[in-house]
Parts: sequence; structure tokens; C-alpha cells
Amino acid sequence: MSADAATFRQGGLHLQCLPNKVPDAFVFAYRAENQSAAPIYVMDAMPQVDRGTRAVSANPQAAAVILREDGIALVGKFIAPLPQDRILLAPDLPLCTLVQPGEAIERELLIPLPFAEASPFFPDLQLRDYAMAEVSAIAFAIGFFVAATPGLYGAPAAYAPGLHVISPTIAPFMAGLALRTLPVKKLEILKRSDAFPRELRAHAPG
Repeated sequence: MSADAATFRQGGLHLQCLPNKVPDAFVFAYRAENQSAAPIYVMDAMPQVDRGTRAVSANPQAAAVILREDGIALVGKFIAPLPQDRILLAPDLPLCTLVQPGEAIERELLIPLPFAEASPFFPDLQLRDYAMAEVSAIAFAIGFFVAATPGLYGAPAAYAPGLHVISPTIAPFMAGLALRTLPVKKLEILKRSDAFPRELRAHAPG
């Protein structure tokens, strides 16, 4: 991946990203700034449940990795496609940080190696259930909601200080997506061989 900083803005969300690689992970250092006139909920973590204690907490490193048909790997914090082989009555939405106009958040997202398709809605597979595929580029993506969107309800997460639980009251409900395509050289990905959905829902502009 290129080590040059990349910037992209959509719907008032100004995104800067500086990718890097360490021995066991890809590291995406990014800054998301609200350059609009309205507060924005920026997707920042996923809820997780401890199997032993059943305690709920926030996982800021939860990410989706999807290999698109054009060979671009979509990587980041956004609403991943839902499973098509079962019904989720109440799928978890990403936890969000409320970013006021002119404010920004700075984060690092680590994608562990080996580089593989992943989703918060799917467990990892056995190595034999993946196939190697070439990646032409990486599109780093951060999802967001405009706080004033009709039908959107946000409340502080009791188990995750500083983060908000988002609940839409109108369906279908679409989120904004800010992304930047980053060039790569000789990169391969482990592509899943199960019924892994790769098509995102259309995203409404912020």
C-alpha cells in the first residue's frame, strides 16, 4: 500500500487515511472530521458479548473486509451486508461517536494478517475454506449517519462511554459512506467460499 496520506470527503465527513503495515497487521491511521453544519454519528465500534459473563462491551477493532467483483477490497467500519441464509431479527448496528461540526476523531484500525474477508456477522472460517485472490486496490471506508435524519434515534451506550447506540425507526434506512481508494502492489486476499454477501446497500448522501 502507498504510505502517502489520502483524503476523501462525502456528505460533510472529511476523511484522511495513512496506511501502514506491521509484521502481523495492516494499520490504517485515520482522521474523520465533520465539515458540515450538522452533527454526524460516525461509525466507531461494534458491540460484543463475552461468552462467559454475557457482559456487553465495545470492540473498536471490529471491521468488515469485502472483496468486490472489480478486485477492490472494501475495508473499514461500515454496515456490512447481512447474511442471506438466515433472518436477523435485530442485527447490531455499529456504535457511533457523535461528532459536532468542526470536530474530528482520530483512530487506528488494525486488520490482522493473513488478509482475509471478514464481517461482524460471520465467524472466521477454517483455512481450507478460503481461496487466494488478487487485490487491485483497497478502498478504506467509514460509515456515518447525519444526526438530524428523520427516523434516526441515537442514545448514549450505557456499556461504552462516549459511544452511541443507533436505532432507525423508519425502514429501509440508509447510511452515508466516506471512502478512499488506496493503491496496492502484489496484494492477495483470502476469499471466503461460503455464502458471504458482498453487495452493499445503496448509501444515501449525508
